[in-house]
Amino acid sequence: MDTRSLTYFVHAAKTLNFTQAAKECYISQTAISLAIAKLEDELGFLLFERNNRVVGLTEAGKEFYNWALQILHSYDNAVKRCTNFASGYSGDIAIAFASFFDGLFFMPQLKDFKRRYPEVQIRIRTVSPNYMQEALKSGEIDAAVCWPYDFLTDDDLTVYDLCNMNLILAVNSQHPFASMERIPAELMKNETCFMLSASNQKQTQKSLRKDLIRAGLSELNICECSHSEEVFMQLELNNSIALVPDYFRSFTN
Repeated sequence: MDTRSLTYFVHAAKTLNFTQAAKECYISQTAISLAIAKLEDELGFLLFERNNRVVGLTEAGKEFYNWALQILHSYDNAVKRCTNFASGYSGDIAIAFASFFDGLFFMPQLKDFKRRYPEVQIRIRTVSPNYMQEALKSGEIDAAVCWPYDFLTDDDLTVYDLCNMNLILAVNSQHPFASMERIPAELMKNETCFMLSASNQKQTQKSLRKDLIRAGLSELNICECSHSEEVFMQLELNNSIALVPDYFRSFTN
């Protein structure tokens, strides 16, 4: 008995027509009839009741049909699973995000990856951007989602573009800026602005300074926080402002 014979039997059992089953299996009617007859010999009981006009399943055939479906399903799953193991699409992967919010933003991509590679277990970590480079090199994490600037100059790491993000200004609902559609740069000179820390990332800091100068915000008083959650807490506690990625709009009012 082999899976091919079981497949032929399942098609014949579904259609109760050997000619149609043969077409579906891309073989001749004679070939499928011989295969099923051989299967019946191996099993020791008849699967079909045959006469010149009608083909029907025997009681044993009806029962065996259900088992054949399970066997073929289990076989397909076993092949897929072992193929994943052989191809390296199994095991686990640790992915670091700078915050809970980052992880939620990329959840559709994570779900798609999980759907395509169900044997891979995804472990999510929240790690400060200042520590991500070290965590990658030590093997503590396998991938990190963050600003790319400092990673581009590291020959030991590979960088892939996932998306482009802009920084936006977030303000406390009680802040005078909250009622303004546009905020002139000169009004922000004396403001304390919270944002995620990049103190150990020289290239990221350099890029940020260029962006602030380009926006006329070179005199902005930046106060760095270790985690994005801390940025929001400071924003609420101090009635202040913050620079955050634009997708944070989804998590604020």
